[in-house]
Amino acid sequence: MTTRWKVAGSILLSFVVTVALGAVLFANGYGPLALADRSGRVGTGEGKSRIDRALRATMDGVSPSFTYAGAEFEVRREDDLWDGERSMGSAVTEIVTVRTAVSRAKLPTLMDQVTQAWKALGSRVVDRSNPADEIQALRGMGDMGGETFLTFYARAQQDSSYLVMFRAEAIGVLYQPAHEYKPVPPLVRTSLDAKVDVIDDPYWSH
Repeated sequence: MTTRWKVAGSILLSFVVTVALGAVLFANGYGPLALADRSGRVGTGEGKSRIDRALRATMDGVSPSFTYAGAEFEVRREDDLWDGERSMGSAVTEIVTVRTAVSRAKLPTLMDQVTQAWKALGSRVVDRSNPADEIQALRGMGDMGGETFLTFYARAQQDSSYLVMFRAEAIGVLYQPAHEYKPVPPLVRTSLDAKVDVIDDPYWSH
């Protein structure tokens, strides 16, 4: 009788462990649909390399060069699959913040330089904001090993200068949490909520 209870207990324990393990795998993207969902996704390294290249080309296209505050990442995970499993697809955006203050007079020059840098990448500008808007923006898209979206933002400050950010986004990337990504070298990670102490530049700020 005791042996029979031990065997039954062992079977029950194995069942509980199996169910618990299955639930953990299901919740973390290793269920049957989630595994199938991985196929055709861009690897995280490849997606990161694509947006790094776009940002590097944008940064290098600015002359005279800027001083940069740093970079941050946003990851938008795709909706759950129909059976409730977490999708393994995501959109990854890397955002570079410019520390150099840009004057209203020099902003059109900067936007033209960014446009040329994007064209050299094979990306086309699909939208340019009205010059009277408080936030000046360029939006571009192109195929740099996969569909890549580019955005330029310039937000007016109280002294009539602009705080500028460059953004590059890759879609269909295999999911990885945002904190796992490292900024485009040699930038450090800088939260988008952090206050940026802008600097005055002899050319861009006047």
